Amino acid sequence: MSYGRMPSPKAPARVEPEVANVLTSFINASIMARGRPIQPEESLEAAGVDSMALLRILLFIEAEFGFWMPDEDLVDENITSARALARYICRHRAAG
Repeated sequence: MSYGRMPSPKAPARVEPEVANVLTSFINASIMARGRPIQPEESLEAAGVDSMALLRILLFIEAEFGFWMPDEDLVDENITSARALARYICRHRAAG
C-alpha cells in the first residue's frame, strides 16, 4: 500500500494539512485497530500509540520525507498528534 511518495528535489514542499493527512492515513492503516481510526488533531498517546508504534511512525517519516527526527526533537510539542508531527515536518523542511 502506498501512502504517497518522497518528493523529488524539484517538487513543491507539501503543506501542513496534506502532511497531516499522509501521516494520519499511515497511522490508521498500519497502527490503529480497524474501527478505531484517529483524526489529525487527536492525541496519539490517548489513542494508545506506544513507543514501538511511535518508532514505526518515525521510520515512515524518514522514508516518506527523507529525514530522521533527532532525539532532542521528540518532545510533546512535536509528537502529540499527526498534526503536530506535520507542523514539525513542515518547519524542518522550510529550515532545510
